[in-house]
Formats: sequence, structure tokens, C-alpha cells
Amino acid sequence: MSAPKLLALDVDGTLLRSDGFVDPRDRAAIARAREAGVTVTLATGRLVSGSLPIARALRLDTPLVCADGATLVDPVSGALLEARTIDVEVAEAIMLVLDAHGLSRFVFTHDVIHGDELGRAHVQYVSAWTPDVQLHERLSHDAPWRADAAITMALGIGAEGDVARAHAIVAREHEATVDLLTFGTRSGGHALRLLRHGVDKADGLSRLCARLGIAREDVVVVGDWLNDLSMFAWAGRSFAMGQAPPSVQQAATDRLAATSAEGGGVAEAIARALG
Repeated sequence: MSAPKLLALDVDGTLLRSDGFVDPRDRAAIARAREAGVTVTLATGRLVSGSLPIARALRLDTPLVCADGATLVDPVSGALLEARTIDVEVAEAIMLVLDAHGLSRFVFTHDVIHGDELGRAHVQYVSAWTPDVQLHERLSHDAPWRADAAITMALGIGAEGDVARAHAIVAREHEATVDLLTFGTRSGGHALRLLRHGVDKADGLSRLCARLGIAREDVVVVGDWLNDLSMFAWAGRSFAMGQAPPSVQQAATDRLAATSAEGGGVAEAIARALG
């Protein structure tokens, strides 16, 4: 492909090193790409409040794809431009299933995570999505998340078997309204993540490109994990970080030598994409 018109970067494990900082090489490469006329954005699982500081530090002005595609956000004003959300009634029903299987439950709005006290041990883990995590004595008895019109995600964390059983029930009862992903967590145990049906990073980027008038063939993406697979399949060119799981590396058009431990993966991708 020719030089890209849009560069979309995953954040955790890609743009951020393992120590939580943007490598100076990556920062400089992003600036060079923008000077060359490439539009740069973030495509991240993070919520608005977890994404804006990074985007603003890089002086990005293109709408961000947040919450794994559920929201588009203006990085300058912080305004929510679009949201594809889970219906409150569906979220409530799912919370009951997660509770019945003893899972710690979290509901994500566009910028806040609400959880119950059972999930206190996982707060540090879920704060990777946003530092704004609010715990309630009983999630099902608290109104804040119900009142928010933008429920972007739901998450249950617990033992692998309990997660698997909850996954089976939610999939059977709500397969037309939500998409599910199960994975291991750094805080111990396993997680079940739910998004509105059809929502993923590819969907978010597609809606962003419709706004910008950019064809998917002119998009380059960089990522490292399972939630990046959809944008890898959708974009014209995709780069997988060096530490990405084999399935993610195999799905990308290009594999990077750099890892998040050392940084420089974004700079490597930009150098190869711009030629």
C-alpha cells in the first residue's frame, strides 16, 4: 500500500511501555508521521478518562476510538461524539448471571467504572481502563450506573470454571445483544468481558473513517492483543508487537521486533509503513 492516511495505535502493550510511559522514540516517530500528513489516533480499550491524558500529551486532535470501539471521543474538548452502548435492562440481567456465579462485577460507562465490594481485589487491574473506579456495597442496588445512558462494557472476574459457566448462560440468553470475550487477568482468575453486539475496534475505526473520508485500505494499525484482532482484519496494514500472542501475530500483515518491555514498536511500525 502507499503511505497511510490514518495510523491507529493501541495503547497498553503497544504505545505504552511496560513501565506505563511512551518511549521517546515512539513519541518522536508519531510527530514525524503527523508532519508527513498522516492522521494519528488511538484505538484502545481504555475509557475516555483513561485515554485523554495520553492523547493530549501527544497533542492528538483526531477523534479517539475508546472502549474497544464503543465510543468516539474528541481529544481536545473531551466530548463524547458517539456511543454504541449496552441497554440498561440487558446489563441488569447480565449482572444477575455474574452474581449467581460468584463473579466480581464491573459496569463501564464512557468514563467511569462502577463495581461492588466483592471486586475490591481487582481494582488495580480494572484501573487500566480508567483511574476512575467507584465501588458500591452492592452494585445491583446502586443507581449511578443505571442512570448513565452510556454503558459501554460489563466485566465479571472470578475462577475459570465460574467464568466459563457464566459465559455459556450469557451467550445463550443474550447472543443477539452482546459479544463476549473470556481471558486470563493479571490480578488472578479469569474475566468475562461484554460489549454491545457488533462493537469492536474495527467498528469504531470504520465509523471514524466515515467521518474523515478515509478508506480502510489507507489505514495502518498497531496492536498486541486479542481485542486488536478485529482491526487487524479490517485495516489495510497491521503490525503486531513482538510480545503479542502467536494468534495475534499470525493475524497481522507485519510483525514487529520491538516489545512493550523495551518500547520502540510504534517507531518501528511507522518507519516501515512510511518507507
